[in-house]
Amino acid sequence: MQLQIIKSEMFNNVSCDFYQNQNNEVFMTINQLAQALEYADRSGVQKIVNRNEYLKEIEFSTEDNLSLVEGNRKVEREVRIFTEDGIYEVTMLSKQPKAREFRAFVRKTLKALRKGEMILMQPQSLDAELEIKRMRAEAMLNNSRTKQAKLILDMQKNKTLSTIAVELLQINALEVLGDKAIEHRPEVEKSYTATELGRKFGVSAQKIGKLANAHNLKTDEYGYFALDKSPYSNKQVESFRYFESGKEKIQELLGVS
Repeated sequence: MQLQIIKSEMFNNVSCDFYQNQNNEVFMTINQLAQALEYADRSGVQKIVNRNEYLKEIEFSTEDNLSLVEGNRKVEREVRIFTEDGIYEVTMLSKQPKAREFRAFVRKTLKALRKGEMILMQPQSLDAELEIKRMRAEAMLNNSRTKQAKLILDMQKNKTLSTIAVELLQINALEVLGDKAIEHRPEVEKSYTATELGRKFGVSAQKIGKLANAHNLKTDEYGYFALDKSPYSNKQVESFRYFESGKEKIQELLGVS
């Protein structure tokens, strides 16, 4: 069967390739159908086919040798491909949360193609297809980096953070955008977390914090505010780090040697 990609359209974060044969019939591979429905791999769709033998009939799917681009290489392999009716059947039988949304996406895309509301892709060589996929992946990665950098920079709006913490956030944002480490770091005096001081003096981190609050120790004289990873989630949380002067003051207030 002679198949050519006629349209690549994004569904959420999945690039869906629609193939067409010489009779203008539309197909989609089992791999991409599985990705769009958010299965871990194609076996999720294959199980639906195995449970519903009629899906192996030519009306709904067939197996064919296709030249495909996988990652950064070209491969030739036998792949199950689904007709338009097959795509609709699988999405109706699937219990995946995205199944109904994807079925509507396919219907809308194919209807637009038939009405001429979407431009068909020109037939691409595998090398051209590989380059297009590489460029698309690079664009998605750059977009992801930009979003991460923005989130990091938004953290510096926190008014209680020290100038050192703000500078570190700016450096982190640049590292994300450039995808490379920046050697420069602001000089920071040795500091201690409340947990470290608690272990050192045999008390809880909570007691260190209460003592610091009661005696107004969370100032530039005794330390600085920074953002650390929460021990309970992936969120960044604000914490105070104590300089040597802060450590000595806590020690004095606790009356320990």
